[in-house]
Amino acid sequence: MDEQTRKAEVTDRKLGDEWEDWDGRGTPASTEAGSRLFLILAVSATAVLVSAVAFFLWLISPRLSELAAFLPRLFSILFFCFAGILLIWVVLFVWSAAFHRPISRLLVIPRLINRLLTLVLGLGRVFGVSSDRLTNSFLKVHNLFVTAVPDIIEPERLLVLTPRCLTRENNSMLRRLRDEYRFQMATVGGGTAARQKIREIRPKMVIAIACERDLISGFREVNPFIPVIGLPNQRPEGPCKNTSVDLSMLEATILKCLGAPSSGAS
Repeated sequence: MDEQTRKAEVTDRKLGDEWEDWDGRGTPASTEAGSRLFLILAVSATAVLVSAVAFFLWLISPRLSELAAFLPRLFSILFFCFAGILLIWVVLFVWSAAFHRPISRLLVIPRLINRLLTLVLGLGRVFGVSSDRLTNSFLKVHNLFVTAVPDIIEPERLLVLTPRCLTRENNSMLRRLRDEYRFQMATVGGGTAARQKIREIRPKMVIAIACERDLISGFREVNPFIPVIGLPNQRPEGPCKNTSVDLSMLEATILKCLGAPSSGAS
């Protein structure tokens, strides 16, 4: 691809903030990933965290003894309690996701999930794992828990956020779904606009369609307060142009949130 063609590729679309580093040199590699990728790194990240805390406690143990004889034992007890609870949670979380049998939505503790996600993304960078693929894998796990036993949401309290780059056909089908099921829908150009729309509508549940980069940015801020289901878009022509979404999956997700029986694929 020569320089003139590359510039044409970039300028025929309005790139989102998260894609400003894309140079137009071809379609990005597929970001599709199974849930196993996130689960393996989640277990690894937890093991690293527990080991690091144990090592730090071992390092400071002599100094603690100088302060008071009982302090090393006290801190050891606190550490084992912390490590035990964390490991039990991780085992239940991973088992539920791996076998697609969520024990309870209570396992999805938003702030704890956010911290685990930060650890996993950091570990992924160390091993050279694409953050987009890792986010895609994480969303499959998180969506499984949120939709397993969903709260019944009134249509006016369900917000579907769509990107401005969806194909005309997808937009038309989304409007049809909106008219049929009466949920709220808004097209947003990025994370800032999405957060403004959420503050305006104040939904009880958000279904967001976007690239993994936009989804993870908004997820971290919104999910501690409002449950978010993230559906990555498909980008056959690269980012921010003629993207699409699996409409059958979207409709099934909407119906679960509304507590309505599935009507099958669109």
